[in-house]
Amino acid sequence: MLLQSHADGIKLLPALPTSWSEGSVKGLRARGGYTLGFTWAEGFVTEAVVTCTVSGPCCLEAPGLAPVSFTGEAGCSYTFTR
Repeated sequence: MLLQSHADGIKLLPALPTSWSEGSVKGLRARGGYTLGFTWAEGFVTEAVVTCTVSGPCCLEAPGLAPVSFTGEAGCSYTFTR
């Protein structure tokens, strides 16, 4: 409900319960070697931090953020805000 990952990308909040209008998580693992933490309010992601354990392309989608594609480097973190 908070994260869905496939070979083609990562989706945040794919099935957020309506009763969870705001919150945050840290340390969620996604396929491909990524660790994520993010904050949301009113069903929209306000900030997402992606930490890469491997180098390579990453696609991120989340309500409130424009879709992002980037090439991450192992050991680096990338922050995206609304």
